Amino acid sequence: MNFYPLEVISRISEGYLKCFSVAGQDMLLVHSGGQTRLIPNRCPHDGSPLKKGRLTNGCIQCPKHKITFRLDNGEPLGGEAVADISPLARYELVEEGGKVGIWINSVS
Repeated sequence: MNFYPLEVISRISEGYLKCFSVAGQDMLLVHSGGQTRLIPNRCPHDGSPLKKGRLTNGCIQCPKHKITFRLDNGEPLGGEAVADISPLARYELVEEGGKVGIWINSVS
């Protein structure tokens, strides 16, 4: 496993949203409601990019259909209206050497 640094911690503040390619996957590093999360840059509803989504109160809203997802657990908000929509995947972030990143398997 190798540490893959994404951003210097001091650069991350409320409303931070930046796209990264991690192990061939299009990902978003976001910070809202005191939470920093790494999520896919695709809405689980229809695959629309989330990079132009709206961050508020610990949630991200898909710009296409306005579905809102909680960053703490990935769940869509809206009760039964969104019951068939999968939650956002979330990836464990770690802090190392003043940077936030993830551990990934080495590619041989």
